[in-house]
Amino acid sequence: MKGQKNVAPRQRPVSCHFCRARKLRCNRMAPCSNCISRRINCTLESPVVHPSNTPSTPSISETSEIIERLNRLENLLATQKIDVHGQSGQPPEVEGSRPPLVHAATSPPQAQTLDVDSEVSWLESAFLDQIPSVHVSKSQVVFRTCPVGQITSAKSYIYPRELGTIGSSELSRCIWLPPVTEARVLLDKFIRVAHHLPYVTHISSLPSVLEQIYADLNQQRQIQLGQVVWLLSIVAAATHSWLESDCVYGLFTTSAGANDQASLWIKATEDVLDMACQSPKVSIEGVQGAIILGFVAAHVDGLHRYRVLFAIAVVLARDLGLHRIDHPSNASMANTARAEIGRRVWWYLCASEWKMAARVGGMAEGIYSCHPRQMITKKPLNINDDEVFDGMSRDERPLSQPTAMSYTMQRIRLAEISRSIVERSPLAMAHTDGLSHDAVMDIDTELQTLINDVPEFYSMSKSALMQTYRLTQSQAEKVVFQGLTTYFLLYTQRCKLHFPFFAHSFENPAYYPSRDICIKYAHLIIQSKLWLENSDIDCATGFKFAGLLIGVFLACIVLLMDICTNPLSPQNEQQREEVYKSFQIIQEAQNESQTTAKIVGSLVHILQKYNQQPLDSTHQQPRAPAQTDMALDVSQAPGYSECGAIVPPMSSYIGVTDSLNIAEDGPPNEGGDDLSSYWNNFTQSFEQGIDVNSFDWDNIFLELDSSFI
Repeated sequence: MKGQKNVAPRQRPVSCHFCRARKLRCNRMAPCSNCISRRINCTLESPVVHPSNTPSTPSISETSEIIERLNRLENLLATQKIDVHGQSGQPPEVEGSRPPLVHAATSPPQAQTLDVDSEVSWLESAFLDQIPSVHVSKSQVVFRTCPVGQITSAKSYIYPRELGTIGSSELSRCIWLPPVTEARVLLDKFIRVAHHLPYVTHISSLPSVLEQIYADLNQQRQIQLGQVVWLLSIVAAATHSWLESDCVYGLFTTSAGANDQASLWIKATEDVLDMACQSPKVSIEGVQGAIILGFVAAHVDGLHRYRVLFAIAVVLARDLGLHRIDHPSNASMANTARAEIGRRVWWYLCASEWKMAARVGGMAEGIYSCHPRQMITKKPLNINDDEVFDGMSRDERPLSQPTAMSYTMQRIRLAEISRSIVERSPLAMAHTDGLSHDAVMDIDTELQTLINDVPEFYSMSKSALMQTYRLTQSQAEKVVFQGLTTYFLLYTQRCKLHFPFFAHSFENPAYYPSRDICIKYAHLIIQSKLWLENSDIDCATGFKFAGLLIGVFLACIVLLMDICTNPLSPQNEQQREEVYKSFQIIQEAQNESQTTAKIVGSLVHILQKYNQQPLDSTHQQPRAPAQTDMALDVSQAPGYSECGAIVPPMSSYIGVTDSLNIAEDGPPNEGGDDLSSYWNNFTQSFEQGIDVNSFDWDNIFLELDSSFI
């Protein structure tokens, strides 16, 4: 028209049509990464539409096409809903080993169907109030298999051209899984050491989960990332606990080679767990995997890593509703195997958090989030795995009978006492001096009751267990080990509870009861640990509990202080032997793992920090008497003492000496020279009559716990 200005064509859009419609960040490539991940046609530049004075009206054919598309969309949505309700409720996750499909700029005949699938996914998310995981994933992931012997040389990332991807420059994370035959061997190893690990799984159903993962992988179906986390955590636990005797299975030539791989599997598990956390929900296998992974990582790298993974597991467990399994709305699922396993998982998390809250020092002191009044999940039943199935009853075995859950039940009871300690000394009262002596004695009564109530089978020998309860040799060994661990943890808790008042009992006679209890249980700690160290039961697994070193160190300090303040005590010689053996245990633990090495280093550093008094070089070295070589009888578990606690015979210790000079006891371990020399100086300082109050014991254990965490 005359006089009308020419309208310039619209500028090329910054984003493609789909990204602009969904308000997504577009990389402006052809095709863009968002369209590639959704397998839809990418239209980067819309056709220029010239203005027209006459409004356009849709034709009859166009209207019919729109109605047909809407009908097809409704049918697909109905089908999608049926599939979702028929499955476990887990949203679609990252694809398996097949390469992602890439679409060219020109739309193939099925492009319209793929676009409809994307719309169905969005409509489904509106109904479920969730966002599909594909919209929040940070990067693509590919699952492939590789023999464990070659896993160290496998690539962690794959270029797009190796996957047949066109138009993408992003690398894909490659997660390598062991072949199914090797995975079965590793799972068998995990089952053999499961009683040393957090018992949060259903052993009988583990093989079926493993087969399901590899069936999905082989048939190129979508794999649940939670199940992959579970599988990789099992591989990490199996390789970390691999022994020379396990090399007969042909996976590794040496146990050291298998142990070195543990860090690699831990890293792979963490990567998959990070991707899984981007999904609206992670399966219960993913929560189990996070718990197992944290336990293994604690032995490899320390408790700081454990606490991060533990926090993730708590969040994932709440997302699954494990804190409300027995809510009335879930009554129809109360007697299923899945619900019972969920109770095991949730109560393991509760017990662990309550115990960590009762520790001295660290940011977690006095804090827990699993509050009893904010959950409605019953405690797990004291039953074996073969009694867990859908439609099971709520009947359980008495605590006097050994089951797969016996140790878990004792652990929960100890954790409840730990929670009561936190509640008696809330964080808001941090400006006070902590628990009063009367409160400590009240808590001690609870601990003594718990010790007295420990089942009798936890103090029986292996042969007696096999005869009395008709257990296999393997089952009896597990019960003996769990009994020793249970008593050790109870002894350590009681000794540590009284230690603040033991350190001040030399100046205040009112604290003498705490002093007697502290010394008594320091003896029991070392005796239990010595029996555990010299029994073939502990060595049969390859797991060395780094956390037990804290109890050994505590007992060592208690006895050493008593030796120096009461040199004429009739128990002086016995206590010197125990102190010698306890620090020898600590020294030998240096090379067990990075965690134990850090603990030993922390012990020396902290003691040096709080005792700067130099040693008189003219002080005469204590004489080294002849050593006695007496065999330790490990054929049966220790018996009961007069207080109902297990006590190994002192006469059965190996290589006992009444000298505290450990430098003369053979060549030291790697890094042991400094440790031995400092320990000798430290003990000689005590023997010279150093004032025990020159050590700030409260800060020593606070800093020790903080460094360990």
